[in-house]
Amino acid sequence: MTGSPTTTPPEAPLDVQVLQTAAALENLAVVTYTSAAELPFVAKGSPRLSALITRNRAHHLAHAQAFNQAVAKAGAAQQHAVDTRYGATVGRMMARMTDPASLADLLNELEDINAQTCTRFAALAAGGSLRALFVNIASVEAQHGSELLIVRTLLDSGHDGQNVTRAAARAIPAAAGTVGIPQAAYPTADASAIDESTVR
Repeated sequence: MTGSPTTTPPEAPLDVQVLQTAAALENLAVVTYTSAAELPFVAKGSPRLSALITRNRAHHLAHAQAFNQAVAKAGAAQQHAVDTRYGATVGRMMARMTDPASLADLLNELEDINAQTCTRFAALAAGGSLRALFVNIASVEAQHGSELLIVRTLLDSGHDGQNVTRAAARAIPAAAGTVGIPQAAYPTADASAIDESTVR
C-alpha cells in the first residue's frame, strides 16, 4: 500500500520571509515591553526608565504594524506571533526579573537584535520602499539601545531621575555621554535568520 506523494510547500518569497521575521521580532518586543511596564520596580521606580519603556513599546507596536502591512501588500499572511528563536527564553527571563539594571540589559539586547536584523534585511529587501522601511526602523531600534545604555549607566551611578539636584547633575559620570555610541558602524553578526519566524 502506498500513500499519496508528499509535496514540500513552496518557499515564500524573500521579501515575505524577512518581513514576517521582522514582524515577529517586533511582536516579541511589544510583549516584553508590556511585561516590563507592569513590573513593580518600573511602575513605582525610575520615571526615566518607565517613560522610556512606554515610548519604546509604542514604537515597536507601530513597527510590527508596518511590517505586517507590507506583508499583506505582498499578498502573504501577516505574522502576529512572537519570534520563535527568542520568545521562550525572553519570557523566562522576564518571569524572574527583579531589578531595573537587569531589565535595561535585556531590553537593550532585544533592541540590538532588532537593529542588526533590520540592518541586514535592508540589504536583502527588493525595492526602495522596503529598504527604506528597514533602514528607518533599524535607526529607531539603535536609538532605543543607545538610550537604554545611558539609562543603565545612570542607574549604576545612582542617578535614577528622581529629585536630581545641581550637585547630583554635576556628579553624572562622563561615560553617560559616550556609552550610547558603542560602535561606529552597526554590525549584523547577530541578525536573525531570514526565515526564522516565517508563517508556515
